[in-house]
Amino acid sequence: MPSSKDQPQTQEEKDEEELREVERKIHEVLDLMTNRKNRAELDATLEQARARRDEHTGNDMPVVHISKTAHAPTTMHTKTHLDLAENLKTRIALGQYALSLEDSLRRLSERYVEVLERILTRSRY
Repeated sequence: MPSSKDQPQTQEEKDEEELREVERKIHEVLDLMTNRKNRAELDATLEQARARRDEHTGNDMPVVHISKTAHAPTTMHTKTHLDLAENLKTRIALGQYALSLEDSLRRLSERYVEVLERILTRSRY
């Protein structure tokens, strides 16, 4: 018996999937813009974070790592690696969008409206 994954998606399913993807990207771009992230500054921050990580490799001094979701007791070695990882994740996210985040947001918002308009035309009410 064929599974639902084997059957082609309907236009409604494709639009719903695209809608979720566009919404995710819009939220990501807005977060980057809200946090005033840009490539030049983040590249400099990355270099500093790498130097800090190198400076504290093997450093078992107890510290508290503060993230968006938690405060955790750890070592300076671990904290500097976690800080670098967070900066790397942000730089990767920035690299997915245009140099100007406003350009990316404009294109995403236009696409968002297009998908919503298609969904509305199929609405029964």
